[in-house]
Amino acid sequence: MNTRSRFRNLSLLLVLGLLLLPVGSLAAQAKNIILMIGDGMGPSHFGAAWLYSNRVLGKELRMVEVMKSGRTAYVVNDTADAIVTESAAAATQIACGVRVPARAVGMGPDGKTPCKTVLELAKDKGMATGLVTTSGITDATPGAFAAHVPHRSDEASVAAQELQLGVDILLGGRKQFFLPEAAGGKRKDGRDLLEEARRAGYVVAGTASELQQTTSGKILGLFNMGNMAYEIDRGKTAEPSLADMTAKTLEVLARNPKGFFAMIEGGRIDHAAHRNDASATIRDTIAFDDAVGVALDFQRKHPDTLLIVTADHETGGMAIIGHSKDSKEYTGIDLAAIQKATASFELILSELGKDPAPEKIREAVKRNLAIEITEDEAKVVADDTIRKLDPKNYSYATLHSLAFVLRPYLRVGWASQTHTASPLFAFGSGPGSEELVGFRHNTELFRLMQSALEAGR
Repeated sequence: MNTRSRFRNLSLLLVLGLLLLPVGSLAAQAKNIILMIGDGMGPSHFGAAWLYSNRVLGKELRMVEVMKSGRTAYVVNDTADAIVTESAAAATQIACGVRVPARAVGMGPDGKTPCKTVLELAKDKGMATGLVTTSGITDATPGAFAAHVPHRSDEASVAAQELQLGVDILLGGRKQFFLPEAAGGKRKDGRDLLEEARRAGYVVAGTASELQQTTSGKILGLFNMGNMAYEIDRGKTAEPSLADMTAKTLEVLARNPKGFFAMIEGGRIDHAAHRNDASATIRDTIAFDDAVGVALDFQRKHPDTLLIVTADHETGGMAIIGHSKDSKEYTGIDLAAIQKATASFELILSELGKDPAPEKIREAVKRNLAIEITEDEAKVVADDTIRKLDPKNYSYATLHSLAFVLRPYLRVGWASQTHTASPLFAFGSGPGSEELVGFRHNTELFRLMQSALEAGR
């Protein structure tokens, strides 16, 4: 065999070997990773937001821009112990790449042993890191990337571990878990984590203005003692939008020459869907999309950035239904009625109080939603008829009965006030995103990000 033949055969063997490598072994280099999670955002949430954005706001969703690249996968999320997941297990599976049991945060398959998260891998490589959410920064989704606790309810430990790990940017709500009880917080150990954070070099921000003005490379932004406001209610507050928080996060993290990892969550999509609040669900999904737009613009300016957009699970079994009270043909969601809502169900319920009278319900619905329900419909809400039939799946007093009464007015239906097993979308842009195709399990998102981290160093 001559030299040319040997070289040709060697080349063929090399090509064959490369083709036989597992998916992900040839991952493209990514300097930065932006993971965006719409908590509770299922296909119907996405579809309703798409309709609202196009027909009411007159613009395309930025998420659609990403999806049109064709890098879109259908994702399932069953766990080690259940078909229907919750946020702690779902986020941990994305963060660590293994199936895990419910409620544990940052723990492996046994629910007791910490698993190495993608954020920790990034930090080990000298990359900057950030966690952002519109719920609580100690909530299950952000917690799963930077903390390890047996149960998601231990938010005081999550707060301490996030700071101990030194996550550069922490933005969200639930300030109560950073303050001792003596200062109005919920910490029983007496620690003031705000003061500890300042000593560790963090700038602590409490309003949108304070966040915008800071130039620090380490920011702890806590904008509410509880969760941040729903987007529909945010105008009454001094809180930043998710897009504002995303812009600041990327601006700061991009200073690190070794790159960064950021997880950015639209956390209140889930809470609105739990309450079967169609208008608030759509507005928070739109707010999440605005944040995706900020990230997509960054990715296009920095093509070595991998952007992934997905959800942890679906909440509520949201559906766009066909008929109004008097329609003869299919019509679908009433976008004009959705647009007229001026307050979330959460605020309406706080206004109604416990055991509201039917007339009070009618007045509150008319004032906040611009809908005049009948006396009989108000009685259904007052009696909470629907929840009484299935209390395990309808857990929020009054609200599912209200949503059920509003079905023919809004043409949005809900199967539950809890999570469902609906498959989800995952889509992306940048190096490594070509693997976001076909049918995937959410644990595979970790391997995709891990491959991008390894290839890029």
